[in-house]
Amino acid sequence: MSINPRDYDLDELRKMARERGGKTNGGGDAEEPDIGLGSLGGSDEDVPASGSFREGLYRELLPLEAGSGETTKPYLSSLPENYAAENMIFEWLEFLLLHAGYQGATEALDYYESIGWVTEEAEAALNDYLLGIDGQAANEGNSLDVDDHMLSLVYVAKLASMH
Repeated sequence: MSINPRDYDLDELRKMARERGGKTNGGGDAEEPDIGLGSLGGSDEDVPASGSFREGLYRELLPLEAGSGETTKPYLSSLPENYAAENMIFEWLEFLLLHAGYQGATEALDYYESIGWVTEEAEAALNDYLLGIDGQAANEGNSLDVDDHMLSLVYVAKLASMH
């Protein structure tokens, strides 16, 4: 992988999101609408410009901050066992498949475990889910970029908050 997700710590992203929280978009209009995870899996036409996309990801992380503001790695020690979490897991894994194929998705999950975003147990469970997803639309041979990894971090944080 050419982009190093290790450079993006959850606490740093939250701090940047707090600093950007009151800004407006370049035209002086009110802040852009929040970007929900459901809207990010669409076509490239649905994805806003990179700066707006990242701001949306920062806004996704802000409400997930723990009461004390201190988060420790691994962020996701195990997968939550409820319907909403399972839907989110499938959404995230389908996203990884569409952007990097099975091999890229597996490598990403392995890498997230190696940098402490998920535990070995959570990675194994995610790989089990991955085997159950139809990969007809998988994009083999592509690699993930910074925005893809940031979105994965949002998924990890949301899943961790569901415990």
